[in-house]
Amino acid sequence: MNGDIVDCYELSEFSKNPLTQASLNREIRESNTLMDSIAKYCKERWWLGGNHEDRLRRYIWNNAPVLGAQDGMQFNKLFHLDDYGFKWKPYGGVLKLGKLDVTHGSIVRQHSGWTAKALFEKQGGSVLHGHTHRMGAYYKTNARGPHAAFENGCVCLLTPEYVQVPDWQQGFSVVHVGDGGWFHVQQIPILKRRFFFYGGERYGRE
Repeated sequence: MNGDIVDCYELSEFSKNPLTQASLNREIRESNTLMDSIAKYCKERWWLGGNHEDRLRRYIWNNAPVLGAQDGMQFNKLFHLDDYGFKWKPYGGVLKLGKLDVTHGSIVRQHSGWTAKALFEKQGGSVLHGHTHRMGAYYKTNARGPHAAFENGCVCLLTPEYVQVPDWQQGFSVVHVGDGGWFHVQQIPILKRRFFFYGGERYGRE
């Protein structure tokens, strides 16, 4: 899971809708349900922190720094990642899938694919990230060979309260890694928020 899985809405510095039922306790419960369902199918499980998970650290450091050193106040402890077999990389961490770097990212450019290009230039190699909530791809061949960078899409609602008509696309990526670390990224767009195609089959709701 590549970041922004939870919002940490209560801890955000943005203005909050008082009618929104998004308590930290609720986010913990719902993320535990998600991890429990994933754990049934995945032997190796990682949660890479995004900027939204990092809201917990920033809130503690800004408002109660003495708690930051207390065991149990870190994100992976508070959200019980160990209970579901998830390993944790804080915001900015990178997971290697063969020759592909997977990270949440922190760069945003105006159009789909532009951010992937900017992150490739920053990382210096092939990378997949999710920070923009868009889908896009960028390919580059240089003296070191072929490279690719991907924006991973999102599976969140497309109606956030802080922006109208966001330029986001729902979707996800399937990554296959072969001998020598060579990889193939297949981007799967979710159509009409209801279904997607994979392997010649349709999945989702009517």
